[in-house]
Amino acid sequence: MLTLRCHIEQVADWHPQLFLDSQIAACVTILREYSESPAKFAVECRNIYAAWLGQARAFELEVAWSTETAEKANRLRLTLQRKPLVEAAAITLGLILAHEVADLGQLDVTEYGDRADYRSLSRACVLEISGTETLAELSRRHRQKVAQAIANRYAWDAYAVVCAFSAQGHCIRFSKHVGKER
Repeated sequence: MLTLRCHIEQVADWHPQLFLDSQIAACVTILREYSESPAKFAVECRNIYAAWLGQARAFELEVAWSTETAEKANRLRLTLQRKPLVEAAAITLGLILAHEVADLGQLDVTEYGDRADYRSLSRACVLEISGTETLAELSRRHRQKVAQAIANRYAWDAYAVVCAFSAQGHCIRFSKHVGKER
């Protein structure tokens, strides 16, 4: 199986216009509860095409982090409630996939009500990201987020990333969909 490896701190370099320190620390907060560095994710792809992926429709994502980020994660856990931590963790992983797999370029956060979290500044597409700690919820949540994202106000193509964090193993469903004509 193909493996994509990265250090979580790289996300801030890939998206320099976004302030991602909290999201990166949130991701480490959640991951450390289930595994040591590097954490491993089974990534299932639908309609995702990348040269390095070839014909594969799944790969393993390995995410490592530094001691300094782990220390920030300890403090963040004392600052935020669980649900915002999970969502912020998913954002970090979604941004890794947006950069390393989908090559969406620089992203801009969308307005509330736009039906997606981010829009690409170089391609006509949006990115919707969500997270859960209930593995059985992954399929339902992914369907929900796909429906939401393809109804984006731009009528652009939509990428959906749903991350499931679990003691049984971490999973990500990553897909691309044609936007709805308006």
